[in-house]
Amino acid sequence: MNDTATKVCIIEAAMAPMITAAILANTHGLKPQLSNMMVGFGIPISFVTIGLWYLLIEYIM
Repeated sequence: MNDTATKVCIIEAAMAPMITAAILANTHGLKPQLSNMMVGFGIPISFVTIGLWYLLIEYIM
């Protein structure tokens, strides 16, 4: 767990949901309100999870 590639993969897994998927869902009419809410809630939540995963990786493991 000390190599940079492993740390980057773990932190990227904690990042925000895919905005492109929400745009495609809106374009094709697949519950546009739901896809917008997922992105809207997911981005602020991911700020917290990225910080927690960073602390976990750097100081605990």
